[in-house]
Amino acid sequence: MRIALVISLTALTLTNSQLIYEYTHPSFEPVNRVKRDFKQSEWDEHLPKDVEEEKPDSSTNHTYYKMDIFSNRTDLMSQYYLDVKEWLKSSSPGVNGTENHEHLDGSYRKAAGANIGFKFPFYGHEIENLTVATGGFCYVGDQTHSWLAATQYIAPLMANFDTMSNSSVIMHASNSSRMVITWENVALRDNAKAGNWTFQVSLFSNGDIWFVYKDIPIPVSQISDNNHPCKLGISDAYLFVHQYSEGAPIQTKKVIHEYHRIVVPIEKIVNNTVVVLKALPTCLQFKNCGDCSTIKIDNFNCSWCAPKQSDVEPFCSDFAGLHRRRQHWVEGDCARMPGPDQCKATTTTSLSTTTPETVTAPEADLEQYKLKQLDHQVRRSGGFGRILLAVFILFLISSCVWIVYAFYNPHTPSGQLLIKYRPSKWQIPSSHVRYSASVHM
Repeated sequence: MRIALVISLTALTLTNSQLIYEYTHPSFEPVNRVKRDFKQSEWDEHLPKDVEEEKPDSSTNHTYYKMDIFSNRTDLMSQYYLDVKEWLKSSSPGVNGTENHEHLDGSYRKAAGANIGFKFPFYGHEIENLTVATGGFCYVGDQTHSWLAATQYIAPLMANFDTMSNSSVIMHASNSSRMVITWENVALRDNAKAGNWTFQVSLFSNGDIWFVYKDIPIPVSQISDNNHPCKLGISDAYLFVHQYSEGAPIQTKKVIHEYHRIVVPIEKIVNNTVVVLKALPTCLQFKNCGDCSTIKIDNFNCSWCAPKQSDVEPFCSDFAGLHRRRQHWVEGDCARMPGPDQCKATTTTSLSTTTPETVTAPEADLEQYKLKQLDHQVRRSGGFGRILLAVFILFLISSCVWIVYAFYNPHTPSGQLLIKYRPSKWQIPSSHVRYSASVHM
C-alpha cells in the first residue's frame, strides 16, 4: 500500500513570495498502486528494506537515482561543501543569490520562493523554481499548499528548525549549472540546547543532488517529530484531478499521489557526511518520438505518448506512467504499448488528415441512413423525456394535495401517518460519519 494525500490545492495568497506552512499531520489514505524498488509486502512507512540493508559508504540504485553515502569524511568536505558567502563575494560569472533571506530570517515554519537559475530535472521533470523552508527542506511541487512537508520535497534534514538565533541564517546562491542552499547554525525549536546545525543541499543541471552535513550536534534519531516531521531524502508525486459527480456541475477533487521516495538512513548522518544522489536516465528527458522509441535504458521501457487533446504536448513516458504527467498519460490512453512503427504511424496520420477523401455512393447512403437513425433516436428520447416530466409533475401535485388533506384532517389514516412521520422526528443516526476515499487511476 502507498499513500495519497487529499488536500485543498487552492493557491495561497503570498506576500513577497512568503508563506507559512502547516505541520499538523494530514490524513493519509491507502491506495493500491504500482511500486518502484520494493514489493507490496515490504512496504514500511519508515524505512524500506533496501535502505536498512545498505552497508557503510555503499551505492544503492533507487531506480531514479543512485545513492552514495560517505560518513564522517573530513577529507571530502572541501570537495563537496561550498561556502555560499565566499561564492557570492567571488568574481565567478553569473552567480546570484542572497546571504540572508529577509523572509526566512528570525522566523519559524516559513517558506519563500527562489529561482533555481536553470532547468533542474527532478525525477526527469524539469523545474525552474522551488520553495525554501526554515524546516530544513525545499518544496518542489507545482501547486502551493499548506502541507509542504508531505511530499514533493528535497530534504537534507527536515526537522523542527527555526532561525531565531542571531547566528542562524538561510542562504542560497546559483549560477547556470549549480544551486546551493545552506541552513547555517539553525536550532531545533523544541530542543535548542542540543546545539546548532549546519548543512546544505546542492542541485545540478544534470539532475544530481548533494546533501552535505557539516555540524550535527546530536544523533538525528534523537530529533523529536511531535511538532514537525523529521525526514531525510527526496520524494515526488503527481497531481490527479478526480471527477466524483456525474451530475451538473461536475464536482472534482485534486489528489496528490506519491509515486516514489528515497529515505536516507539517519544512523549514517554525522559530522562531515556527504550523500550523493546521482540522477539516472528517465524517459521524460527524451523530447522526440524517434529517440523515445529506440532508447534502451535501465529500469524503464519508454514509449511515445501522444494524447488526443490538441492542447497537450506529446511526451516520452515509462510503461507504468508514474510521473507528473500521469493525468495526460491516463486520459490520452497511453497505457497501450504502441508497435515499433509508432513514430511513422503518427506522421502518416497527421499527413493523411490534410488530404480530402472521396466518399463512394454506398458510403454516402450509409451516412444518410446513420443520420436518419440518429434523428429518430433523438426524437424518441425527447418524447420519452416529456412523458417523464409530465408524470413527475402529476406526482408532485398529487403529493401536495395529499399533504394538505392530511394536515387538515388529522383523524383520518392519512393524517395519522403524517403525524407519525412528521419532519421533527427525522434524525441522523449518531454513528453516521463521512469520509473520502481516494481511488488510484
